[in-house]
Amino acid sequence: MHNNPLICPILSLLRASPAGLSELELIKRLQQRDAAFAGKGTAPGADLALFRKHFLVMNALYQLQGLLREEGLALRIDPLLIVLVSGEECNGPGGGELAGGEALRRYYLDWDNLHQTSASDVAALLQGFWDRYHAVDRQAEALALLGLAGCEAITWASIQRRYRQLITRHHPDKGGEPGRFIEIREAYELLRRLHARD
Repeated sequence: MHNNPLICPILSLLRASPAGLSELELIKRLQQRDAAFAGKGTAPGADLALFRKHFLVMNALYQLQGLLREEGLALRIDPLLIVLVSGEECNGPGGGELAGGEALRRYYLDWDNLHQTSASDVAALLQGFWDRYHAVDRQAEALALLGLAGCEAITWASIQRRYRQLITRHHPDKGGEPGRFIEIREAYELLRRLHARD
């Protein structure tokens, strides 16, 4: 495992902030302390530079998490709140981490992920995030269009079933309105981005 030079400064900042810090605040404070970190990786582009800072911070946090366990402390890692707590205050083996904590830990502890991630990879990640964000924003409208608004347990299977019913009824080859057919198809595609992994 590589020695991350941010481990000591991050530990110092967290010890000085018992209520915890967000990842953004932690990055800002690190940039104030270290001009090299503030300018690290700015040449390739803003998004890639920010990804690299984020990666270095998360790598240091996950390394710290392992070191602190040996001292009976726990480190809760969440982008909105990174905080040191006593080992007893943390429920479960993950230390109060985000869902998928072990997969995230493995990702951020693998230095190859830092070096192999390109500007186009970061752009694709960001585009995927924004696509999903906008899809979530329009989910209620899409569910209403498919007649599923207000349903309690919406699964990908129930969306597919309802879509097949509607698409059969409104298909232009069966006398359906082409505009309605397109609306149903667009609603289905939007919901597929959100629910296809259910």
